[in-house]
Amino acid sequence: MEQLQLVAWPRKPQVPASQSGGWSASDAFEYHYIQLTKRLGSLRFAYEEAPYFLRFLLHIQVAQLSCRTAVISCLAAARVHGIPTLNREHSTVVELNLPGHGKPSSTYPEIFHYRCAYLPESDITVVHGYRVTTIERTFVDICAVNGALEGLAFIEAALRQGFRKRQFQMYLDSHRGRWGITKAQEVLDQALYGIDSVHETHARYVIMTCLPQLSVSAQVVFYTLNSYYRVDLLIADSLILEVDGREKYAGPNKQARQVYQKQIAREQFLLDLGYHVARIHPDEIATKLVNKVAFLTNKPPLDRHVIVDLYHQPPWWQRT
Repeated sequence: MEQLQLVAWPRKPQVPASQSGGWSASDAFEYHYIQLTKRLGSLRFAYEEAPYFLRFLLHIQVAQLSCRTAVISCLAAARVHGIPTLNREHSTVVELNLPGHGKPSSTYPEIFHYRCAYLPESDITVVHGYRVTTIERTFVDICAVNGALEGLAFIEAALRQGFRKRQFQMYLDSHRGRWGITKAQEVLDQALYGIDSVHETHARYVIMTCLPQLSVSAQVVFYTLNSYYRVDLLIADSLILEVDGREKYAGPNKQARQVYQKQIAREQFLLDLGYHVARIHPDEIATKLVNKVAFLTNKPPLDRHVIVDLYHQPPWWQRT
């Protein structure tokens, strides 16, 4: 998928006569290009047809090029840090924060949003040339601005990449009383090591909040004679839920066939133990998961699985 291109926005737009269509130079230019800031734009049709995440990446690049003092924060900062996020709203707006107690202007491009929040120099870092909030401050901001689910998805993705809870806990402990810290602490307390994707986090969060009477465990282990299987979620000690994207089955025929063969053998093993196995696509979590789980959990719990402690350390299969 091609990246979107930035163009300098001229003071006096000019287009070749062959492309003007009888319009004024200004109107013809704006037909072909869309203005993002006072000095930067992009090809209109490519921009408007691009998926939201490519437009979001372009807006982050625009912020880096056009903002001298403002610091990138929240979900945009997470992207710069290389931490996956859920971004359920498909937002393309870049959150910005001025250092210290700086007050932003009342007018700014639509692709930006300035936050009025205290930002000390200790919470600012540079990643690949981008001025962004530190990983710890980014976590706090996402919890406060984007909500607990987005914060949980971010922190579990960060833990998956090698960060440790104690690093975030030390930051929270040293900033008690500051805005957003209490909510971030609640999210950190729920965070687990070893979670494979933000969609797995999303599914677990939905079950915990919408069906609190059901137990839900992540990355549960089932031992075979000479190996083991891990499942995404085990609900009520009886229902196995796997969160699957379609990319898993999109390879060449031979590769896809091997994926299906392994999946069938795995599911047959789990079914033989008496567990029920259900699969759900990430796009269906918000609309279908609760009803599906509620319907499938009317059976007694089983005990052939091993629940691993993911709260205090990475799982043994990730340790080196």
